[in-house]
Amino acid sequence: MVLKGDGRSSHNARDEKEIALCVKDLNSPSFHPSMVALWVTDSFERKDTERDLLAKLLVNLTKSRDGTLSQAQLSKGFESVLTTLEDAVNDAPRAPEFLGRIFAKVIIEHVIPLKDIGRLLFHMGREEPGRKSEIAANVLGNTLEIIKSENGDTVLSEIHISTNLTLEDFRPPDPITSRKLEKFN
Repeated sequence: MVLKGDGRSSHNARDEKEIALCVKDLNSPSFHPSMVALWVTDSFERKDTERDLLAKLLVNLTKSRDGTLSQAQLSKGFESVLTTLEDAVNDAPRAPEFLGRIFAKVIIEHVIPLKDIGRLLFHMGREEPGRKSEIAANVLGNTLEIIKSENGDTVLSEIHISTNLTLEDFRPPDPITSRKLEKFN
């Protein structure tokens, strides 16, 4: 995704290659997780099409043969986003939905398994029971909802079964609930 001078984004294969070259030219793999976190957090203030393009870019950078972005760097970037997600929700209340959409894309594209995303969310929700666990549950609920809506019940079941995730582990403590996660009882 490349921002034009007028604030609109343009995206095509050439742009993606250019971004990959820029990332390589930085020659700073230790910065990659921070870069991912910045991109994802910034996407909360963008349009759905731009978030979808970002998700596609992250998938392609991670799947590229030259290893522009490693799975570990991507996961570390997501972990960083989750540490600041509670604050992000104050400015972008739909951030759990937006992040769930990005997570769904990387799961469906076999970049990061649901099990690993679940682990990140589980730790986020257990750091501070209450608001953080509600946000983590909402991110997971949104992720599952998007996988189901875009790929159907069968794919969702296959992905869920392969992880051994127990949804009950992600439920926030009473009286807090997650309407998104409750759909997947």
